[in-house]
Amino acid sequence: MCDCGMRTMRSVLYVATSVMALAAFAAPPPLTVDRKAPLLLDDAPAAKAPVLLQLICYDCHGNFRDESFSLTHAKNKVTCVTCHGDSSAHASDEGNITPPETMYAREVIAKKCKGCHEDHNATPAAIAARKQERGLQKMEAKDLVCTDCHGKHRMAVRVIHWDKKTGKLLSGGKKRSE
Repeated sequence: MCDCGMRTMRSVLYVATSVMALAAFAAPPPLTVDRKAPLLLDDAPAAKAPVLLQLICYDCHGNFRDESFSLTHAKNKVTCVTCHGDSSAHASDEGNITPPETMYAREVIAKKCKGCHEDHNATPAAIAARKQERGLQKMEAKDLVCTDCHGKHRMAVRVIHWDKKTGKLLSGGKKRSE
């Protein structure tokens, strides 16, 4: 083979290699979505905090981050805000004297829960067992509220107390100077 034929062959190989290299960077392949594949958006890590507002609440109320009551509701897109309102003034109050928008006195908890949960299908035996498990044996069944058995949706250590009906600060918090 003559020298000019080798140069031509090298030139062709060089051009072909260059074109292939440029084609690799020219455009990404088209995106295809397999609609039959399961979405992994609702798996455990994402379900713990489905919205930013829930994360803001956890800054101070971290004990609810892994609490069964909160997790079950969060998986069903029922967040802190759903029941307690936006409460942004409460969340941004470093003096801790602004109450959440909505609080529930013991006597209205069942009514609020029944807004979404119409039926209570626990048997008397299950209720008695849960009372025993939770150390509530001395309570009359008529005095129980939903959160006595379902979850532990209370602050473990409460340093601030508000009247849950009026929102008035009863104790704790840092009083603002006027």
